[in-house]
Amino acid sequence: MGRLILAAIRLIWAAGRRDFVIVMVMDLLQGLGFFVLIRQAQQMLSGLIAINAGQDAPGLAVNIVIFMFANMIGVLTQAVIANRKVVLSELTAIHVCGEVLKVACLADLSDFDDSRFHDRLQRAATSAQTRPSRMVQSLVTIVQTAVALVSIWIALLTVQWVLAVCVALVVVPIWYGGTRGGDQYFGFVRKTTATDRSRTYLFGLLTTRDPAKEIRAFNLAGYLSGTWHTLMNQRLDLLRATLRRRFRWSVLSSVGSSVVIALSATVLVELNRRHYLTLAQTATAAGALLLFSQKVFDSMTLTTDFFESAPLMGDLDEFLALQPTLIRNRAGRALPRGFEAIELDDVSFTYHGAQRRALHEINLRIQTGQVVALVGENGSGKTTLAKLLAGLYAPESGAVRVDGTDLRTVDQETWRESVAVLFQDFIRYALTAEENIRIGAVTGDPDFEPVRTAAIAAGADEFLSRLPEGYRTILSPQFGAGQDLSLGQWQRVALARAFLRDAPLVILDEPTASLDVRAERALFDSVRELYHGRTVLLISHRFATVWTADHIVVLRDGEIVEQGTHSSLMAADGLYAELFAIQASVFTETDIDDVDDISDISDTSGTSDTGDTHDTDDYADADESGVGSGAGRGFTPHVE
Repeated sequence: MGRLILAAIRLIWAAGRRDFVIVMVMDLLQGLGFFVLIRQAQQMLSGLIAINAGQDAPGLAVNIVIFMFANMIGVLTQAVIANRKVVLSELTAIHVCGEVLKVACLADLSDFDDSRFHDRLQRAATSAQTRPSRMVQSLVTIVQTAVALVSIWIALLTVQWVLAVCVALVVVPIWYGGTRGGDQYFGFVRKTTATDRSRTYLFGLLTTRDPAKEIRAFNLAGYLSGTWHTLMNQRLDLLRATLRRRFRWSVLSSVGSSVVIALSATVLVELNRRHYLTLAQTATAAGALLLFSQKVFDSMTLTTDFFESAPLMGDLDEFLALQPTLIRNRAGRALPRGFEAIELDDVSFTYHGAQRRALHEINLRIQTGQVVALVGENGSGKTTLAKLLAGLYAPESGAVRVDGTDLRTVDQETWRESVAVLFQDFIRYALTAEENIRIGAVTGDPDFEPVRTAAIAAGADEFLSRLPEGYRTILSPQFGAGQDLSLGQWQRVALARAFLRDAPLVILDEPTASLDVRAERALFDSVRELYHGRTVLLISHRFATVWTADHIVVLRDGEIVEQGTHSSLMAADGLYAELFAIQASVFTETDIDDVDDISDISDTSGTSDTGDTHDTDDYADADESGVGSGAGRGFTPHVE
C-alpha cells in the first residue's frame, strides 16, 4: 500500500508541485496550530484555577493572545487548503488524462486488436477521469487530518505518555479496515471492466446519430436496450455483494476505533482518580481526546475513499509505465523522404486471436512512380497488405523493406509522414469542412489555398462552397448549425484529405466506392496527373477502375496468385479474368453504346476487404448528375 501512496504522490507532484507544496505547508502550519491551541488551553486552565484559588496568573493574558492567534492561523490555513485543493484536483486530473492519451496514442494498431489492452485502457481512462480528483481530495484531507492527529498526539504525550500510547492504537483498525475495503472495490472494478465496455458500447449505439437509422430500420431498440439492462443488473448484483463485504470491514474499523477511544477515556478517568493528573491536565487531555476522536471519525470515510482509489491509481500507474517501452519500440532512424522501391520479402501476418493467416509469404516489389492495383475477393488480404505498407502493422515473419531498409528498424512516425492513406471506412470528423481536409497534412501550409486546390482535385469544391458558411461549416448536424453530407460527398472530402498530403506513397482503399460513374471516371482519368511522381497503391473491387494500372496484383486467401498488366492477366485466363467477366456480365448488350470506355464498367457492391459494407450513393449521385450507372441491366461488353 505504501507503494501505491507514493505513486499517487508522484502523480500529484508531477501535475502541480507548487500547489502541492503550498497545501503541505498549510497542513503543517495547521498541525502546529493544533499543538499550540492544546498547550495554551492547558496554560489558560491552570491560570484560571490559580486565580480561583486566590493566586496570581501573570502569563494568562499572553496565553489568551497566543490561543487566539493560533486559532486564526487554523482558520486561514484551512481556507488556503480548501482553495488550493480544488485547483490541485483539476491539475492532477488533466495531467493523468494527458498521460493516458500519450500511452493510447503510442500504442500500435495491433494493441487495439487485443481485448486485454482494451480492458486496461478502459480502467485507466475511467480512473483518469474520476479517480485523480477524488484521490487528491481524500489524500490532502488525510494528510491534513494526520498532521492534526500527530500534533494532538504530541500534545497528549506532553500531558501523559500513557494516554498517548493508548490513542496511537486507533490507527490499526482504521488502516486495516480501509485497505481491505479498497481491495474489495478494486476487485469489483477488475471483474466488471469487460462488461462495462460492452454496456458503454450498447449505450453509445442507442444514443448516437450514426447507428440510429439501422437500429430503427430493424427495430433493434428493444433488443439492444434489453441487453443493456441485463448487463446493468449483473453489474448491480456484483456491486451489492462487494458493498456487503466492504460494509463488514467498515463496521469492524468503526467498532475497533471506538473501542480504542473508549479505552483511552477510561485510562484518563483512572489517571485523574489516582491523582496522576491535575485538574487542568485532565481537562486539557479530555478536550484533546475529544478533538482526536472527532478527527479520527471524520477521517474514516476519507480513508476508505482513498484506499478505494489507491489500487485503481496503482493500476493506472502500471498502465502509464508502458510509455517508455512504447517509445523504445518506436525508436529507429528516420528514413529520407522518397524512395526507389518497396519490397515485401516472404511477408506473413496473422491478426490477434485469428486462426488463419491474413497474409502468407507475400513477395512483391513496387517501383517508385508506379500505379499498382490490388484486387481480389473479400478477405483476400488487400487491406491488410496496405496496412503493412503504411507501417500500421509489423509482419509476423518476413520483412517490408524501403530501399533495403526493414521498416521495423526505422522511426514509424517518419515513415507514416511519407504515406497518404485513404481507407474505405474513413472518419467523418465533426469539424469544419476546411479542417476535415486540412487534417490530411496538419503540419503543412496553413494557408487556405492548398485546401481548396485539394478539394477541387477531388471534386468537392463545388458542394463545399455552397454550404451556409462555406468551408467553415461544421460537417455534422450535432454541433451548432452544422450540416451533414451524402456518403458520396464525404468520400470526395476524404479524397481531398489524401490529395493534400504531400506523400511519396499514396494508398487508396476503395476510393470510389460511393462515387457515381462520371465522378469515378474523372478520378481515375486524373490519378496519374494528380499523383505525378508519386507511387500509388490502389485497392478496388471494381476491376474496370484498375485496368490501366502499371501492375495488377491478384490476391486470394492471403496469397498472391497472379500479377501483371491487365492484358497479360486477361490472356492468362485465370482468377483475374474470371472475376472481370463476372463483373462485366451485369451489363446488357443493348447498352454497349452507352459505355464510352472500359472504365465505365463498375461494381457497385461497395464492400471492403474485411467484408464490411458501406452505404453507397451511386444511384443518388448518378441521378443528380444525370448519369445512370447502368448496373443491373445484364449485358456483356466488348472486352479487348
